[in-house]
Amino acid sequence: MPRIEIYEGSQKIADVGLPEKKFSTGSVGFWATQKLEINGKRYQGQFQLVEIGSKEKKE
Repeated sequence: MPRIEIYEGSQKIADVGLPEKKFSTGSVGFWATQKLEINGKRYQGQFQLVEIGSKEKKE
């Protein structure tokens, strides 16, 4: 499972694992959401990696 590390300056504020996902479009890749805090404010992030050309071709 790929992982993404998020930094604020030199301080790591999140380490997000991205599980595999088959999207409704037919493409495949990885996707996750994560809540994190930056400068005392809370955010929710979405992380998506889609393999280019992974969508099955219609015949």
